[in-house]
Amino acid sequence: MSIILNRYKAKQVVEGGGVVVNRVFGNNETKEFDPFLMLDYFKEDKNRDLPGFPWHPHKGMETITYLLKGSGEHEDSIGSKGVISAGELQWMSAGKGIMHQEMLKTDSDGIQGFQFWINLKSTEKNKSPEYQYIRKGEMKQVNEAGSTVNIISGEYKGQNGPIDKSDKGITLLHVILEEGAEISLSRDKDKQGFIFVFEGSGKVADKNTDEMTAYTLAGGELKVKAQNKMQFIYAEGTPLNEPIFWYGPVVMNTREEIIQAFTDIETNNFV
Repeated sequence: MSIILNRYKAKQVVEGGGVVVNRVFGNNETKEFDPFLMLDYFKEDKNRDLPGFPWHPHKGMETITYLLKGSGEHEDSIGSKGVISAGELQWMSAGKGIMHQEMLKTDSDGIQGFQFWINLKSTEKNKSPEYQYIRKGEMKQVNEAGSTVNIISGEYKGQNGPIDKSDKGITLLHVILEEGAEISLSRDKDKQGFIFVFEGSGKVADKNTDEMTAYTLAGGELKVKAQNKMQFIYAEGTPLNEPIFWYGPVVMNTREEIIQAFTDIETNNFV
């Protein structure tokens, strides 16, 4: 049996105020990626004004914004305000509900980054919103011959990422391989996991990979070898195996909960 289960080619969609993003997976693939709901990748090589993601709600899930280039200004309904810069990450748990906006800004060589959505257990969907950050210099990193592994969450070679999501079984890595370099990873058989190759190409367990493509993975050991400089996201988490009712930026377990959430938004009782 191949360790690669399926492949998912990113497709361009327009989000927020008109931002073109590459949708890697979303609400049609929740079973295959559980507990991950969505992954968007965006890249703009020019220094220009971007429309960003104006005020909108979130409830029942978590969002991760990770920037490699550029910056993002964040503001929300509970008084938080700040800037995420290149190499930094914001992990927001929306819980019972929050209104926020993220306005992207390019730098001299553009902007590049990711937004992940992760589901919350039914018992966590009404908790208070909270944030965690990785600031410059805080990212855990393992450097070996031809490889760099940025550890966002979880463990790699005895190093633990700054954000602890062990209760959700989450490992999240950003891996950079130079041409010809190789790395070994282990996919927990009790979790679900994937690789998203966003730059370059290589082989996963001797199967060729394509740029801008995600691959869901079976459990076990896998080797990734770069044919040219290659960058990818590696992620795994414990599936929730709960019913999902998802409408826009609200993710709940029942249709009635979705209706109530949007009734609260319309009547100014959301937050």
